[in-house]
Amino acid sequence: MRKVDIYKKKFSILQDLSNAIVISDNINTIANLLLDFAINYTNAEKGSLMLVTERNEMSILASRGFEPQTDRSYRVKIGDGIAGSVAQSRQPVLVEDIEKESSFKNLLRNRYKTKSFISCPLTISNKLLGVLNINDKKDGTPFNADEFELLQTLANHAAIALENAFLLNQLKSKALELEEINKKLLETDILKTEFLTRVSHELRTPLNSLKGAIYFLQNNTKIEKDEQTEFHGIISTETDKLVSIVENLLNFLRIE
Repeated sequence: MRKVDIYKKKFSILQDLSNAIVISDNINTIANLLLDFAINYTNAEKGSLMLVTERNEMSILASRGFEPQTDRSYRVKIGDGIAGSVAQSRQPVLVEDIEKESSFKNLLRNRYKTKSFISCPLTISNKLLGVLNINDKKDGTPFNADEFELLQTLANHAAIALENAFLLNQLKSKALELEEINKKLLETDILKTEFLTRVSHELRTPLNSLKGAIYFLQNNTKIEKDEQTEFHGIISTETDKLVSIVENLLNFLRIE
């Protein structure tokens, strides 16, 4: 393929990838899109995109050509194996024949047909996100420099897109937390309003009774003893109610 045609193909792939990434902030979607572009461009049978976990190891986020159970269970520590070594060095690797590479020739590759592979770290601002691996070209030939160059560019695009997706997911999570906090505050505010309304009503009832009894006693000079005793009893009872209400209110405020 002529150089001009290669550049046109690369530009077309990167343009398609950029357009596809823009429409999604889902990490799994982005990973699978990237892997499909890498697989299709290199005419490979197998590939994987691995992400770094909190335990300083990598797990497979997206893959092609592997058994599903392998994807779910596979873990590799940073520094172990090919992907782990690439992650540790943070340097992309093109290997045409693994048996001729002193760094990797002793590593087992029973799952692969060919001896050639490409492995690129996903990094952004010195932060390691994961590794992109491409294996087993369908025609059996080694991967070449043009494919290696494109995969490095794809890896850079992937790192930016994944980091943005991570940040956006964190923002969404924080927004949900804030929304839940705001909801609880509103519920608390409603409960407090209801509480104050109820307390206000509870206070007014004995106060009105007290005012009425005191007013009657003040404005009637000639009152029978039985009536005086009755109104004194009203004042005493309603005062006790007020004391009880105030004590309950103070206890509630202490708990708050």
